[in-house]
Amino acid sequence: MSWWFLAAIHGTHPLVWHEFGLVDANEQRPPEAVQQRVWNQCQHQSWYFLPWHRGYLVSFERIARAAVVAAGGPTNWAVPYWDYSDATRPDSRVLPSVFADPTLPDGSPNPLNVERRYGDGRTPIVLDERMVSLRALADTEFAGGTADIPPGFGGPRTLFHHGTEGPSTFGTLETLPHNVLHTVLGGSAPGQDPDDWRNLGLMTMPITAALDPIFWLHHANIDRVWEVWRRENPDISEPGWLDGPADRSFVVPTPEGGEWIFTAREMLDTAALGYYYDSLPIEVPVEEIPPADEVPVPRDEGRRRIEERATARGRAAVDASGQPELVGASDIDIVVHGMTDTPVRVDGSRMRSFQRDAARRTAPAAPPRVFLKLEGIRGPSDAAVYYVYVDVPSDEDPEERPDRLAGTVSLFGVSEASDPDGAHLGSGISQVLEISDIVDAGALEADASALDVRFVPANDTVARAEFSVGRVSIYVLE
Repeated sequence: MSWWFLAAIHGTHPLVWHEFGLVDANEQRPPEAVQQRVWNQCQHQSWYFLPWHRGYLVSFERIARAAVVAAGGPTNWAVPYWDYSDATRPDSRVLPSVFADPTLPDGSPNPLNVERRYGDGRTPIVLDERMVSLRALADTEFAGGTADIPPGFGGPRTLFHHGTEGPSTFGTLETLPHNVLHTVLGGSAPGQDPDDWRNLGLMTMPITAALDPIFWLHHANIDRVWEVWRRENPDISEPGWLDGPADRSFVVPTPEGGEWIFTAREMLDTAALGYYYDSLPIEVPVEEIPPADEVPVPRDEGRRRIEERATARGRAAVDASGQPELVGASDIDIVVHGMTDTPVRVDGSRMRSFQRDAARRTAPAAPPRVFLKLEGIRGPSDAAVYYVYVDVPSDEDPEERPDRLAGTVSLFGVSEASDPDGAHLGSGISQVLEISDIVDAGALEADASALDVRFVPANDTVARAEFSVGRVSIYVLE
């Protein structure tokens, strides 16, 4: 039940933890059988991403609450969440001061302010609005489709998937804001080589992320966003998800020192797990509801706008179980180092047909969907965060063309996935971004034989991190 053991459940690495001065190499470790059963469990690039992290979060909260109560604190203590996507509050994208202040009010060191939380090198850490987008809420399918098209809100169908069990891609919520927040908060040491893991922040890598206390507030918010999505979409009903994974159990500690084995099915009712969110419709006994002046006003304006956009495009009527059609791809590996452009050859006749269909479309007919897939991303640094734009004219600043922003990508986990001796065998990771709105808006020329994809680094520090993309592809799903 120690801070270090709980963090190791998400991910650990003896060499990295020792190099960072987190643990002594001679310190006694749990028995190997315990490490194998409980440590290095975090589910990434998988449809288990959300339920596993919910169970992990509940385990941490219960253990921490027991410690708080034992110290004389409130019996209803709960993990806070950081709503960094709240557009109604100007300070929502600023790292909370309780994590940024170097000292506590009494002058003692602030344990919530960790040294290895670099951000982009500036103080305070401020997030760009492109890093906290909730575009994922427009997805209506939880699980990914064929060839990860679409990637699904919750991620692709997998067995137990620690992110190292073979190539896969991320669900839309995991892509943004989950992965991006990890990388931009952890960052890399200013002025140092971001391709060297010794210079990376704790949140930047899965093997150290849960050592930073901001991890828990970030994941409480990701869990809350999942609950927002569930209010508008049906729960997944596939037994393989509900009762899985079949190849390895999810197991976390209890405050009593025992083990709790859980499945995804048990993660669908937060009330049964002992908590609810104050910014969602409250479904608890009346006597437990705080006084009216203490109940926060729901902050769902961003969600409302996303719903309106998705409804207007008829997206909810699209069947994600169809076969995606490959209509374009790049020729060779693309090396990305700072702002980088790459052409992607497209089937002009297919794109013209798609655009004619879009022009003739009338509501409520569901339009085809178009996806940009970045396949086989490899590199040594998890610190890179890039904005991806489509067909921005060479003489225009992409910052001035938000209508052509395909999305924000983070390379969270890429170094381990690029290791030729690892479980991935160096296959890297993939990212899928939907560009239907860009195509719908007529951003692509009807007679184009290629479209331009531009990678724009989020800041000067990550621009020094080099990575490659095996192929950039365009898929259409009807």
